[in-house]
Amino acid sequence: MPVSVITKVIGVLFFWDSAAPMAEQDCLSTWQQTTVSQSCKAYVSAFAPDPSTPMFIDLPNGQCRITLTCENWYGGGIPNLSRDIEKAELENVHNCNGELRVGPCESINLNRVSETTDP
Repeated sequence: MPVSVITKVIGVLFFWDSAAPMAEQDCLSTWQQTTVSQSCKAYVSAFAPDPSTPMFIDLPNGQCRITLTCENWYGGGIPNLSRDIEKAELENVHNCNGELRVGPCESINLNRVSETTDP
């Protein structure tokens, strides 16, 4: 009887120890739940020895290293190479004309161009 109680205690301790890492999502899973993830894809370079670079690397400090190509307004892609973003901030990332930014995109002021060109 005492052996089964010890086995249960060890099993519970093991479950608690492994439950915390399972509850926390990795960077890729967190990213896939955002709406901006639909406008980005894996970065591929013809110049790299391995043309496919990992999209996300989970860093030990709670950040995600992101290497993606994101769609711009013209349908092309803008590389976002090795950007480190806090995992908690991934839900606040926006695609700003192909560039990933934490927080809202800055609006473009078209009047500014005419102000600088007028005499």
